[in-house]
Amino acid sequence: MKILLLSPPYVSEYMRNARCDFVSLSATQWYPILLGYCGAYLQNKGHDVVLIDAPAQGLSHEETMSKIRQYSPHLLIVYSGRMSEVNDVKFTDAVVELLGCKAVIVGPYASINPERVLKRSKNIAWVIKGEFDPAVADIAEGKQETEIKNLVYKKGDTYIHNPIRDYLSGDELDKIPFVSRFFKQQVNIYWYKTPSEYYPFMDIISARGCQYGMCTYCLWPNTYIKGGVYHKRSIDNVIEEFRFIEKDIPELRSVMIQDDTFTEQRAVEFCEAKIKAGINLPWSCYVRANMSYKVLKLMKLAGCRNLHVGYESASDKVLKFCKKGISVKRMEEFTRDAKRAGLRIHGDFAFGFYEETLQDAEKTIEWAYKLNPHTAQFQIMIPFEGTPYYEKMKNRGWLNQKGEPDMPQFSNQQIRATAKKAYRRFYLSPQYLYKCIKHPYEHFFGRLKTISRALPAMLWRSWKI
Repeated sequence: MKILLLSPPYVSEYMRNARCDFVSLSATQWYPILLGYCGAYLQNKGHDVVLIDAPAQGLSHEETMSKIRQYSPHLLIVYSGRMSEVNDVKFTDAVVELLGCKAVIVGPYASINPERVLKRSKNIAWVIKGEFDPAVADIAEGKQETEIKNLVYKKGDTYIHNPIRDYLSGDELDKIPFVSRFFKQQVNIYWYKTPSEYYPFMDIISARGCQYGMCTYCLWPNTYIKGGVYHKRSIDNVIEEFRFIEKDIPELRSVMIQDDTFTEQRAVEFCEAKIKAGINLPWSCYVRANMSYKVLKLMKLAGCRNLHVGYESASDKVLKFCKKGISVKRMEEFTRDAKRAGLRIHGDFAFGFYEETLQDAEKTIEWAYKLNPHTAQFQIMIPFEGTPYYEKMKNRGWLNQKGEPDMPQFSNQQIRATAKKAYRRFYLSPQYLYKCIKHPYEHFFGRLKTISRALPAMLWRSWKI
Protein backbone atom coordinates (compact mmCIF):
# COMPACT_ATOMS: atom_id res chain seq x y z
CA MET A 1 0.00 0.00 0.00
CA LYS A 2 1.11 3.58 -0.69
CA ILE A 3 1.06 5.39 2.66
CA LEU A 4 1.74 9.07 3.23
CA LEU A 5 2.73 10.27 6.69
CA LEU A 6 1.94 13.95 7.16
CA SER A 7 2.76 16.70 9.61
CA PRO A 8 0.37 19.24 8.03
CA PRO A 9 1.17 22.82 7.05
CA TYR A 10 0.08 25.48 9.52
CA VAL A 11 1.89 28.75 10.33
CA SER A 12 5.54 29.76 10.04
CA GLU A 13 7.85 28.25 12.70
CA TYR A 14 5.12 26.02 14.13
CA MET A 15 6.55 23.01 15.96
CA ARG A 16 4.15 20.15 16.82
CA ASN A 17 6.54 17.24 17.35
CA ALA A 18 7.62 17.78 20.98
CA ARG A 19 5.79 17.29 24.28
CA CYS A 20 3.96 20.55 23.68
CA ASP A 21 3.31 22.43 20.46
CA PHE A 22 3.94 26.11 19.88
CA VAL A 23 5.28 28.68 17.45
CA SER A 24 8.97 28.56 18.26
CA LEU A 25 10.83 31.81 18.93
CA SER A 26 14.12 29.95 18.65
CA ALA A 27 13.17 28.35 15.30
CA THR A 28 13.43 24.95 16.98
CA GLN A 29 12.21 22.02 14.92
CA TRP A 30 12.41 18.54 16.40
CA TYR A 31 12.11 15.65 13.97
CA PRO A 32 8.59 14.16 13.59
CA ILE A 33 9.86 11.34 15.76
CA LEU A 34 6.64 9.36 16.29
CA LEU A 35 5.71 9.57 12.61
CA GLY A 36 9.26 8.50 11.80
CA TYR A 37 9.01 5.33 13.85
CA CYS A 38 5.61 4.59 12.33
CA GLY A 39 7.13 5.00 8.87
CA ALA A 40 10.01 2.64 9.64
CA TYR A 41 7.52 0.15 11.12
CA LEU A 42 5.37 0.27 7.96
CA GLN A 43 8.35 -0.05 5.62
CA ASN A 44 9.35 -3.14 7.55
CA LYS A 45 5.89 -4.54 6.74
CA GLY A 46 6.54 -4.02 3.02
CA HIS A 47 4.55 -0.84 2.39
CA ASP A 48 5.64 2.09 0.23
CA VAL A 49 5.95 5.08 2.58
CA VAL A 50 6.51 8.82 2.08
CA LEU A 51 6.86 11.37 4.89
CA ILE A 52 6.03 15.07 4.44
CA ASP A 53 6.92 17.39 7.33
CA ALA A 54 5.36 20.60 6.03
CA PRO A 55 6.28 22.97 8.93
CA ALA A 56 9.94 21.92 8.93
CA GLN A 57 10.18 22.22 5.15
CA GLY A 58 8.32 25.55 5.15
CA LEU A 59 5.63 24.28 2.79
CA SER A 60 2.41 26.22 2.24
CA HIS A 61 -0.97 24.50 2.12
CA GLU A 62 -0.93 24.65 -1.67
CA GLU A 63 2.62 23.27 -1.95
CA THR A 64 1.81 20.45 0.45
CA MET A 65 -1.35 19.55 -1.45
CA SER A 66 0.64 19.45 -4.69
CA LYS A 67 3.15 16.99 -3.21
CA ILE A 68 0.36 14.79 -1.88
CA ARG A 69 -1.40 14.76 -5.27
CA GLN A 70 1.85 13.80 -6.95
CA TYR A 71 2.29 10.78 -4.67
CA SER A 72 -1.45 9.91 -4.62
CA PRO A 73 -1.51 7.74 -1.49
CA HIS A 74 -3.99 5.00 -0.67
CA LEU A 75 -3.79 5.87 3.04
CA LEU A 76 -3.02 9.20 4.74
CA ILE A 77 -1.66 9.25 8.30
CA VAL A 78 -1.88 12.73 9.86
CA TYR A 79 -0.11 13.78 13.05
CA SER A 80 -2.25 16.58 14.43
CA GLY A 81 -1.37 19.32 16.93
CA ARG A 82 -3.19 21.01 19.78
CA MET A 83 -3.00 24.52 18.31
CA SER A 84 -3.43 23.33 14.75
CA GLU A 85 -6.23 20.78 15.18
CA VAL A 86 -8.92 22.73 13.29
CA ASN A 87 -6.45 23.46 10.47
CA ASP A 88 -5.28 19.84 10.36
CA VAL A 89 -8.78 18.41 10.14
CA LYS A 90 -9.81 20.89 7.44
CA PHE A 91 -6.70 20.16 5.38
CA THR A 92 -7.11 16.40 5.74
CA ASP A 93 -10.76 16.63 4.70
CA ALA A 94 -9.69 18.48 1.55
CA VAL A 95 -7.10 15.81 0.69
CA VAL A 96 -9.61 12.98 1.12
CA GLU A 97 -12.20 14.83 -0.95
CA LEU A 98 -9.68 15.40 -3.73
CA LEU A 99 -8.01 11.99 -3.83
CA GLY A 100 -10.60 9.64 -2.37
CA CYS A 101 -8.03 8.03 -0.02
CA LYS A 102 -8.69 6.96 3.57
CA ALA A 103 -7.33 9.14 6.39
CA VAL A 104 -6.49 8.55 10.04
CA ILE A 105 -5.44 11.10 12.67
CA VAL A 106 -2.77 9.99 15.16
CA GLY A 107 -0.59 11.27 17.97
CA PRO A 108 -0.75 12.39 21.61
CA TYR A 109 -2.82 15.49 20.80
CA ALA A 110 -5.47 13.54 18.88
CA SER A 111 -5.56 11.03 21.75
CA ILE A 112 -6.82 13.76 24.09
CA ASN A 113 -10.29 13.89 22.53
CA PRO A 114 -10.72 11.59 19.50
CA GLU A 115 -14.46 12.20 19.29
CA ARG A 116 -13.96 15.95 18.95
CA VAL A 117 -11.57 15.36 16.05
CA LEU A 118 -14.08 13.15 14.25
CA LYS A 119 -16.95 15.58 14.92
CA ARG A 120 -14.97 18.34 13.23
CA SER A 121 -14.43 16.25 10.11
CA LYS A 122 -16.52 15.39 7.08
CA ASN A 123 -14.20 12.79 5.58
CA ILE A 124 -11.78 11.41 8.20
CA ALA A 125 -12.50 7.76 8.93
CA TRP A 126 -10.51 7.08 12.09
CA VAL A 127 -8.51 8.37 15.05
CA ILE A 128 -5.97 6.16 16.82
CA LYS A 129 -5.45 6.64 20.55
CA GLY A 130 -2.01 6.25 22.14
CA GLU A 131 0.74 4.19 20.50
CA PHE A 132 -0.30 4.05 16.86
CA ASP A 133 2.24 2.07 14.81
CA PRO A 134 0.54 -1.37 15.06
CA ALA A 135 -2.97 0.05 14.50
CA VAL A 136 -1.85 1.88 11.36
CA ALA A 137 -0.31 -1.36 10.10
CA ASP A 138 -3.59 -3.18 10.80
CA ILE A 139 -5.47 -0.58 8.72
CA ALA A 140 -2.95 -0.93 5.89
CA GLU A 141 -3.37 -4.69 5.96
CA GLY A 142 -7.14 -4.34 5.52
CA LYS A 143 -8.33 -5.56 8.91
CA GLN A 144 -11.91 -4.81 9.91
CA GLU A 145 -12.54 -1.79 12.15
CA THR A 146 -13.80 -4.01 14.95
CA GLU A 147 -10.49 -5.93 14.98
CA ILE A 148 -8.15 -2.93 15.27
CA LYS A 149 -7.19 -2.04 18.83
CA ASN A 150 -6.79 1.65 19.81
CA LEU A 151 -9.10 2.67 16.94
CA VAL A 152 -11.89 5.23 17.40
CA TYR A 153 -14.52 5.53 14.67
CA LYS A 154 -18.11 6.58 14.10
CA LYS A 155 -20.93 4.12 13.54
CA GLY A 156 -24.21 5.88 12.91
CA ASP A 157 -24.55 8.42 15.71
CA THR A 158 -22.25 6.48 18.04
CA TYR A 159 -18.50 6.75 18.52
CA ILE A 160 -16.83 3.38 19.01
CA HIS A 161 -13.68 3.16 21.14
CA ASN A 162 -11.96 -0.19 20.54
CA PRO A 163 -9.94 -1.81 23.35
CA ILE A 164 -6.35 -0.62 23.89
CA ARG A 165 -3.60 -3.05 22.90
CA ASP A 166 -0.51 -3.81 24.98
CA TYR A 167 2.39 -1.47 24.34
CA LEU A 168 5.17 -2.66 22.05
CA SER A 169 7.71 -4.61 24.09
CA GLY A 170 11.45 -4.04 24.04
CA ASP A 171 11.92 -6.99 21.70
CA GLU A 172 9.30 -5.56 19.33
CA LEU A 173 10.96 -2.14 19.43
CA ASP A 174 14.27 -3.77 18.47
CA LYS A 175 12.64 -5.08 15.29
CA ILE A 176 11.70 -1.60 14.04
CA PRO A 177 14.38 -0.37 11.58
CA PHE A 178 16.44 2.59 12.74
CA VAL A 179 14.48 5.84 12.61
CA SER A 180 17.72 7.61 11.64
CA ARG A 181 17.88 5.48 8.49
CA PHE A 182 14.25 6.32 7.72
CA PHE A 183 14.85 10.05 8.20
CA LYS A 184 17.95 9.88 6.01
CA GLN A 185 15.70 8.58 3.20
CA GLN A 186 12.78 10.92 3.77
CA VAL A 187 13.84 14.39 4.98
CA ASN A 188 16.64 16.93 4.86
CA ILE A 189 18.51 16.82 8.16
CA TYR A 190 19.28 20.55 7.84
CA TRP A 191 15.58 21.38 8.36
CA TYR A 192 15.90 20.41 12.03
CA LYS A 193 17.64 22.41 14.73
CA THR A 194 17.46 23.42 18.36
CA PRO A 195 19.74 25.79 20.29
CA SER A 196 20.81 23.10 22.74
CA GLU A 197 22.24 20.73 20.09
CA TYR A 198 25.09 20.82 17.62
CA TYR A 199 23.77 21.44 14.10
CA PRO A 200 22.79 19.27 12.32
CA PHE A 201 21.57 16.68 14.81
CA MET A 202 19.38 13.57 14.89
CA ASP A 203 16.50 12.52 17.17
CA ILE A 204 16.09 8.90 18.25
CA ILE A 205 14.14 7.09 20.98
CA SER A 206 15.87 4.33 22.93
CA ALA A 207 12.83 3.45 25.06
CA ARG A 208 9.14 4.31 25.05
CA GLY A 209 7.36 5.68 28.09
CA CYS A 210 8.46 7.34 31.31
CA GLN A 211 9.55 5.10 34.17
CA TYR A 212 8.43 7.79 36.64
CA GLY A 213 5.22 8.76 34.82
CA MET A 214 3.63 10.65 37.74
CA CYS A 215 3.84 14.34 36.76
CA THR A 216 0.27 15.62 36.61
CA TYR A 217 0.76 18.02 33.69
CA CYS A 218 2.83 16.01 31.19
CA LEU A 219 1.27 15.17 27.81
CA TRP A 220 2.91 11.94 26.64
CA PRO A 221 2.60 9.88 29.89
CA ASN A 222 -1.10 10.82 30.01
CA THR A 223 -1.97 10.21 26.34
CA TYR A 224 0.68 8.23 24.42
CA ILE A 225 2.39 5.66 26.66
CA LYS A 226 0.51 6.02 29.94
CA GLY A 227 1.83 5.76 33.47
CA GLY A 228 5.16 4.36 34.64
CA VAL A 229 5.83 2.25 31.54
CA TYR A 230 9.42 2.13 30.23
CA HIS A 231 9.83 -0.40 27.41
CA LYS A 232 13.46 -0.40 26.30
CA ARG A 233 15.26 -1.31 23.15
CA SER A 234 18.29 -3.45 23.86
CA ILE A 235 21.49 -1.52 24.46
CA ASP A 236 23.12 -3.46 21.60
CA ASN A 237 20.40 -2.22 19.27
CA VAL A 238 20.85 1.42 20.35
CA ILE A 239 24.64 1.19 20.02
CA GLU A 240 24.22 -0.28 16.54
CA GLU A 241 22.14 2.74 15.56
CA PHE A 242 24.86 5.08 16.84
CA ARG A 243 27.33 3.13 14.69
CA PHE A 244 25.05 3.53 11.68
CA ILE A 245 24.73 7.29 12.23
CA GLU A 246 28.46 7.77 12.71
CA LYS A 247 29.29 5.80 9.56
CA ASP A 248 26.37 6.53 7.17
CA ILE A 249 25.37 10.08 8.16
CA PRO A 250 28.78 11.54 9.09
CA GLU A 251 27.56 15.13 8.69
CA LEU A 252 25.45 14.72 11.85
CA ARG A 253 27.21 16.31 14.81
CA SER A 254 25.07 15.03 17.70
CA VAL A 255 22.15 12.81 18.68
CA MET A 256 19.25 13.72 20.95
CA ILE A 257 17.82 10.71 22.78
CA GLN A 258 14.13 11.59 23.03
CA ASP A 259 13.15 9.16 25.79
CA ASP A 260 10.71 10.85 28.17
CA THR A 261 13.37 10.35 30.84
CA PHE A 262 16.75 8.68 30.47
CA THR A 263 17.09 6.84 33.79
CA GLU A 264 20.29 6.34 35.81
CA GLN A 265 20.40 2.62 35.12
CA ARG A 266 19.80 3.19 31.42
CA ALA A 267 22.51 5.86 31.36
CA VAL A 268 25.08 3.54 32.96
CA GLU A 269 24.31 0.66 30.57
CA PHE A 270 24.38 2.92 27.51
CA CYS A 271 27.51 4.84 28.50
CA GLU A 272 29.55 1.76 29.30
CA ALA A 273 28.55 0.15 25.98
CA LYS A 274 29.23 3.33 23.99
CA ILE A 275 32.68 3.76 25.51
CA LYS A 276 33.49 0.08 24.89
CA ALA A 277 32.34 0.42 21.25
CA GLY A 278 34.64 3.41 20.70
CA ILE A 279 31.83 5.62 19.40
CA ASN A 280 32.66 9.31 19.73
CA LEU A 281 29.39 10.85 18.54
CA PRO A 282 28.11 13.49 21.06
CA TRP A 283 24.62 13.04 22.46
CA SER A 284 22.05 14.60 24.78
CA CYS A 285 18.97 13.39 26.65
CA TYR A 286 16.11 14.23 29.02
CA VAL A 287 16.81 13.44 32.68
CA ARG A 288 15.18 13.97 36.05
CA ALA A 289 17.15 16.27 38.33
CA ASN A 290 18.17 13.56 40.79
CA MET A 291 20.98 11.73 39.00
CA SER A 292 24.14 11.04 40.99
CA TYR A 293 27.47 12.72 40.38
CA LYS A 294 29.05 9.32 39.63
CA VAL A 295 26.63 8.68 36.78
CA LEU A 296 26.88 12.25 35.48
CA LYS A 297 30.68 11.88 35.26
CA LEU A 298 30.25 8.63 33.34
CA MET A 299 27.82 10.34 30.95
CA LYS A 300 30.34 13.09 30.27
CA LEU A 301 33.05 10.49 29.65
CA ALA A 302 30.71 8.79 27.14
CA GLY A 303 30.28 12.00 25.14
CA CYS A 304 27.09 13.40 26.66
CA ARG A 305 26.85 17.10 25.90
CA ASN A 306 23.55 18.46 27.17
CA LEU A 307 20.87 17.51 29.67
CA HIS A 308 17.27 18.66 29.20
CA VAL A 309 15.92 19.07 32.73
CA GLY A 310 12.41 19.91 33.90
CA TYR A 311 12.94 22.04 37.00
CA GLU A 312 9.44 23.55 36.79
CA SER A 313 9.23 25.55 40.03
CA ALA A 314 11.25 26.81 43.01
CA SER A 315 8.36 26.00 45.34
CA ASP A 316 8.33 22.62 47.07
CA LYS A 317 4.60 23.15 47.60
CA VAL A 318 4.03 23.46 43.84
CA LEU A 319 6.31 20.50 43.12
CA LYS A 320 4.29 18.40 45.57
CA PHE A 321 0.97 19.38 43.95
CA CYS A 322 2.24 18.43 40.48
CA LYS A 323 3.78 15.18 41.81
CA LYS A 324 7.26 16.05 40.56
CA GLY A 325 8.82 13.76 43.15
CA ILE A 326 11.97 15.85 43.63
CA SER A 327 12.69 18.66 46.08
CA VAL A 328 14.18 22.05 45.28
CA LYS A 329 17.23 21.17 47.40
CA ARG A 330 17.87 17.93 45.49
CA MET A 331 17.61 19.74 42.15
CA GLU A 332 20.16 22.30 43.34
CA GLU A 333 22.56 19.49 44.29
CA PHE A 334 22.04 17.85 40.91
CA THR A 335 22.76 21.11 39.09
CA ARG A 336 26.05 21.61 40.94
CA ASP A 337 27.01 18.00 40.21
CA ALA A 338 26.14 18.25 36.50
CA LYS A 339 28.21 21.40 36.10
CA ARG A 340 31.07 19.84 38.05
CA ALA A 341 30.92 16.87 35.67
CA GLY A 342 31.24 19.28 32.72
CA LEU A 343 27.70 18.83 31.36
CA ARG A 344 25.51 21.56 29.94
CA ILE A 345 21.91 21.97 31.05
CA HIS A 346 18.85 23.24 29.23
CA GLY A 347 16.47 24.13 32.05
CA ASP A 348 12.69 24.05 31.64
CA PHE A 349 10.68 26.24 34.01
CA ALA A 350 6.95 26.99 33.93
CA PHE A 351 4.31 29.27 35.44
CA GLY A 352 0.63 28.64 36.12
CA PHE A 353 0.80 25.44 38.18
CA TYR A 354 -2.09 24.40 40.39
CA GLU A 355 -2.07 26.45 43.64
CA GLU A 356 0.94 28.51 42.49
CA THR A 357 1.10 32.13 43.66
CA LEU A 358 2.82 35.19 42.22
CA GLN A 359 5.32 34.94 45.08
CA ASP A 360 6.10 31.31 44.13
CA ALA A 361 6.69 32.40 40.54
CA GLU A 362 8.97 35.27 41.60
CA LYS A 363 11.03 32.74 43.55
CA THR A 364 11.27 30.57 40.40
CA ILE A 365 12.62 33.51 38.38
CA GLU A 366 15.40 34.17 40.89
CA TRP A 367 16.05 30.44 41.31
CA ALA A 368 16.51 29.96 37.57
CA TYR A 369 18.94 32.87 37.52
CA LYS A 370 20.84 31.38 40.47
CA LEU A 371 20.96 27.87 38.96
CA ASN A 372 22.24 29.44 35.72
CA PRO A 373 21.73 26.55 33.28
CA HIS A 374 23.41 26.97 29.92
CA THR A 375 20.04 27.84 28.36
CA ALA A 376 16.55 28.15 29.83
CA GLN A 377 12.94 28.06 28.73
CA PHE A 378 10.07 29.69 30.64
CA GLN A 379 6.76 28.15 29.64
CA ILE A 380 3.22 29.25 30.42
CA MET A 381 1.54 26.06 31.58
CA ILE A 382 -0.61 24.31 28.97
CA PRO A 383 -3.58 22.50 30.56
CA PHE A 384 -3.83 19.41 28.35
CA GLU A 385 -7.24 17.77 28.58
CA GLY A 386 -7.05 14.38 30.21
CA THR A 387 -4.20 15.27 32.53
CA PRO A 388 -4.78 15.44 36.32
CA TYR A 389 -3.57 19.05 36.19
CA TYR A 390 -6.31 19.97 33.71
CA GLU A 391 -9.01 18.23 35.73
CA LYS A 392 -8.02 20.02 38.95
CA MET A 393 -7.87 23.40 37.25
CA LYS A 394 -11.21 22.82 35.52
CA ASN A 395 -12.93 21.65 38.70
CA ARG A 396 -11.74 24.77 40.53
CA GLY A 397 -12.88 27.02 37.69
CA TRP A 398 -9.29 28.15 37.19
CA LEU A 399 -9.26 28.03 33.38
CA ASN A 400 -10.31 31.02 31.32
CA GLN A 401 -12.42 30.88 28.14
CA LYS A 402 -9.31 30.04 26.11
CA GLY A 403 -8.51 27.12 28.42
CA GLU A 404 -5.48 28.90 29.90
CA PRO A 405 -4.57 28.96 33.62
CA ASP A 406 -6.25 31.87 35.41
CA MET A 407 -6.37 31.64 39.21
CA PRO A 408 -7.63 34.09 41.85
CA GLN A 409 -4.21 34.25 43.49
CA PHE A 410 -2.29 34.24 40.18
CA SER A 411 -4.21 35.64 37.22
CA ASN A 412 -3.59 34.84 33.57
CA GLN A 413 -2.33 38.36 33.07
CA GLN A 414 0.16 37.94 35.92
CA ILE A 415 1.25 34.54 34.62
CA ARG A 416 1.99 36.02 31.20
CA ALA A 417 3.82 39.00 32.66
CA THR A 418 5.87 36.71 34.90
CA ALA A 419 7.01 34.53 31.98
CA LYS A 420 8.19 37.62 30.09
CA LYS A 421 9.95 38.89 33.20
CA ALA A 422 11.71 35.54 33.61
CA TYR A 423 13.11 35.69 30.08
CA ARG A 424 14.32 39.26 30.64
CA ARG A 425 15.92 38.36 33.97
CA PHE A 426 17.75 35.37 32.48
CA TYR A 427 18.77 36.61 29.04
CA LEU A 428 19.06 40.39 29.49
CA SER A 429 21.53 40.11 32.32
CA PRO A 430 25.28 40.54 32.97
CA GLN A 431 25.38 36.77 33.54
CA TYR A 432 24.17 36.04 30.00
CA LEU A 433 26.24 38.89 28.55
CA TYR A 434 29.30 37.10 29.93
CA LYS A 435 28.23 33.93 28.06
CA CYS A 436 27.92 36.00 24.86
CA ILE A 437 31.40 37.42 25.31
CA LYS A 438 32.89 34.03 26.10
CA HIS A 439 31.11 32.20 23.25
CA PRO A 440 29.95 34.97 20.86
CA TYR A 441 28.82 32.77 17.96
CA GLU A 442 26.93 30.26 20.09
CA HIS A 443 25.07 32.80 22.20
CA PHE A 444 24.77 35.81 19.91
CA PHE A 445 25.87 35.76 16.26
CA GLY A 446 24.48 32.26 15.68
CA ARG A 447 21.13 33.33 17.15
CA LEU A 448 20.44 36.69 15.52
CA LYS A 449 17.18 35.48 13.98
CA THR A 450 16.05 34.11 17.33
CA ILE A 451 17.04 37.29 19.13
CA SER A 452 15.12 39.45 16.64
CA ARG A 453 11.94 37.51 17.48
CA ALA A 454 12.60 36.95 21.16
CA LEU A 455 13.04 40.62 22.09
CA PRO A 456 9.49 41.64 21.07
CA ALA A 457 8.14 38.55 22.87
CA MET A 458 10.05 39.50 26.03
CA LEU A 459 8.95 43.13 25.92
CA TRP A 460 5.53 43.69 24.33
CA ARG A 461 4.19 40.92 22.08
CA SER A 462 1.55 38.50 23.44
CA TRP A 463 2.20 34.75 23.24
CA LYS A 464 -0.17 32.08 22.05
CA ILE A 465 -0.06 29.01 24.30
